Amino acid sequence: MIFILYLLAILVVFFGVVNLFRISIFLIGSDIYSLKQHLRKRKELTYYPSVSVVIPAFNEEKTIVHAVRSILESDYPQDRIQVIVVNDGSKDNTKTVLRNFLYSKGVSNVLVASQMNLGKARALNNGMKNYSTGELLMCLDADSYLRTDAVRKAVYYFEDPKVMALASNVKIAKAKGILNLLQRYEYIISYQMKRAQTIFNIEYIIGGIGSVFRRSYLEQANFYDENTVTEDIDLTMKLLRFGNKRIRVVYGSDVVSYTQGVLNIKDLIKQRIRWKWGRYQTFLKNRYMFFSKEKELSKGLTWFYLPFTLFSDLAFFLEPLIIGYIIYLVILYKDFATLISAIVVISFYMIMNILSEDTISYKDKFKLIPFVPLMYFLFYILSYVEYFALIKSVINFPNLKESLNKSKTSWNPVRRAGF
Repeated sequence: MIFILYLLAILVVFFGVVNLFRISIFLIGSDIYSLKQHLRKRKELTYYPSVSVVIPAFNEEKTIVHAVRSILESDYPQDRIQVIVVNDGSKDNTKTVLRNFLYSKGVSNVLVASQMNLGKARALNNGMKNYSTGELLMCLDADSYLRTDAVRKAVYYFEDPKVMALASNVKIAKAKGILNLLQRYEYIISYQMKRAQTIFNIEYIIGGIGSVFRRSYLEQANFYDENTVTEDIDLTMKLLRFGNKRIRVVYGSDVVSYTQGVLNIKDLIKQRIRWKWGRYQTFLKNRYMFFSKEKELSKGLTWFYLPFTLFSDLAFFLEPLIIGYIIYLVILYKDFATLISAIVVISFYMIMNILSEDTISYKDKFKLIPFVPLMYFLFYILSYVEYFALIKSVINFPNLKESLNKSKTSWNPVRRAGF
């Protein structure tokens, strides 16, 4: 028993040090990113490539009009924007609602394509391969929308010929409920980390919402694969095969898009299982990238960040033990100072992330900051969800290789409020 307690004490110290190091590195990287953005003198935009925005839709009658309208209200020249909605065999009124809206507005740059239900990846490929004409291709989920300046600000990054793909800054749209608030904090923190990932050139996830790609590289990569449940992660790692030294995958903090939060824990678990499983599918497909000696790939990505991602999942297995041990010590020795210090450190980190997010108004920042200490405890809801997703994925590991033989990725919708 004494040996087990001693071992747990060592693990608490070890993971505490690793976590503090990780937090410090990401805060430094985020600050460097912000400084570079601030010092970057942006001239008047002279590069106006054509942009095709592809929206795959399956049973999205509540949200599709809002998504399309956000693009039509963009401050980027509408004669340089093409919108393609791919209706993937919707069983509701998605197609009718959208056509009625387009007819009422007299819109000419929106194309609606229909196909039988073949899955999100195939809907994206259909829109991109068969209908798009843009030099840049943007993806937008049907339950999401863009800020007015998102397309224009995304184009700025592609003035650099090295940039082949860009991830947008995804925000959770405001709604009622603790779970919505929790997801808003989560997205703010996780997308702040993407600033550091861009600085250290270790980005490997271009999320689907508001993502932008240079057409020439998508064509070379043969667009999306259709055998993983997270087609966005899979595509990003396909693009990285071209090498992330010669060309870049970046994050645009000022390219803002919005999506709805998941409404309940059951659907949140469902979402996170898909994310976790899809990442493992992608890692299996690209396992040669781990500790790769290829000169075109940065060592920061292949020797540090990708292996560290798997290490983090392995360490996460021990989290219930470590949390239980800390609670045991607090109760046994009435050592509330340890608990308070943990809350202070994490709260400081969260506040720094909120203050650094320059796409949030000061009014909203001051509304978010007072709830930060409470979030320390509420984030354990997310920990439970992520732990469940991890266990579920590990149980299914024997089927991982076989899952890649599927010819179609299906939709896995979760309930959202609609706009």
